[in-house]
Amino acid sequence: MRADAERWDGRYGGRSTGEPLMPTGLDGIALPDGGRCLDVACGLGEQSLWASAHGFDVVALDASPVAIAALRSAASERGLTIDARVVDLDDGLPGDVASGNALVICQRFREPRLYGALATAVAPGGVLVITVLSEVGATSPGPFHAPPGDLLDGFGATGLAIVHHVEAAGEATLVARR
Repeated sequence: MRADAERWDGRYGGRSTGEPLMPTGLDGIALPDGGRCLDVACGLGEQSLWASAHGFDVVALDASPVAIAALRSAASERGLTIDARVVDLDDGLPGDVASGNALVICQRFREPRLYGALATAVAPGGVLVITVLSEVGATSPGPFHAPPGDLLDGFGATGLAIVHHVEAAGEATLVARR
């Protein structure tokens, strides 16, 4: 994790969190009325801010202390409460958020070893939205791009009902409901 945290700290250094942003793929999807939202690999936290502003109790996880500090500051400036944590996702999800989440967000972070844990983290009636870089339609796919069908393969047998899936322009998005 240390190398990842340092790499992302360097990328986020000197940047501030942008405006709240709905996660890719949720447009037109019915969401639960509040409850806990888990934002995995939240980065600077625009989706966390969006979820908090929409009534969710947000727990945001990232390896970068710089990103978490920026998110905490942005939340405070907006009068929002977000439980933002520096977490090594190589160890999996923290036990207190490993289940019971009304909304699970994972945007532009791909770790297939976590797919099962992400699915398990979704409460009955809850929604998972995940977007990753994809080889499909990418102009120059790299080592972090998912092969075609990666999200369908990874989440198809998890007990979640897939309600939306698209792969195009170098990204893949999947929305699923428990």
